[in-house]
Amino acid sequence: MEHPNTEALAAEITELQSLLETTKTIGNKHDLEQLLYRKKKALEAANVSKLTPSLEPVKAVTHSVANDVATFTEISRFGWEDEGYGKEKVEVYIMSGIDGVGNLSKEKVTCQFTKTSFDLKIIGLENKNYRLVKQHLEKEIDPLKSSFRVKKNRITISLHKMEKNNTWMNLTAKNPLKTSKPDTTDPGAGIMDMMKNMYEEGDDEMKRTIAKAWSESRNKTGAASPF
Repeated sequence: MEHPNTEALAAEITELQSLLETTKTIGNKHDLEQLLYRKKKALEAANVSKLTPSLEPVKAVTHSVANDVATFTEISRFGWEDEGYGKEKVEVYIMSGIDGVGNLSKEKVTCQFTKTSFDLKIIGLENKNYRLVKQHLEKEIDPLKSSFRVKKNRITISLHKMEKNNTWMNLTAKNPLKTSKPDTTDPGAGIMDMMKNMYEEGDDEMKRTIAKAWSESRNKTGAASPF
């Protein structure tokens, strides 16, 4: 973009000012004043243009909307499995409804872990956002060792068990409000509560096994059965 010659404009302004001082007639003075005014405006515009040479149209930069204010569609179709007793991981699989997720950039798919939860977010898949969040996991996990993998049309979340000898019967706890800490006033309270929960939630075979074990213990100690 060409700028007016500021030096030439300045010289013209000086000359006009000199002429204005020597002009006697009102009409000529009026004409010179109008021309001087236009020249001064032109000089001001030229100086501004020089100071801001990059006043070109700027492409708008899209700023990512924070995940916590975005609208999400809940992921309801997923599977999970415990690798088994003595194994380190519980894995959660999402294999439908997210076709093309592997084509997204890395920052568009995130998963946050705590000891008792995970929160998976997918941003901008076919112009929609998706989320799978699970609170109150059945057992504690190690957030630092837990991870997730993104493939073309699927996501696998690996929950690293805090205790690998734990076997998960459910992904989330059935009674999340119940504390898992035993009553310190009764050292046996924690074991008692655990056996009650196992009895209430177990199948017939589990109930028979627990009842038999308790019966044998009762015969030795004289304690009453809690079942």
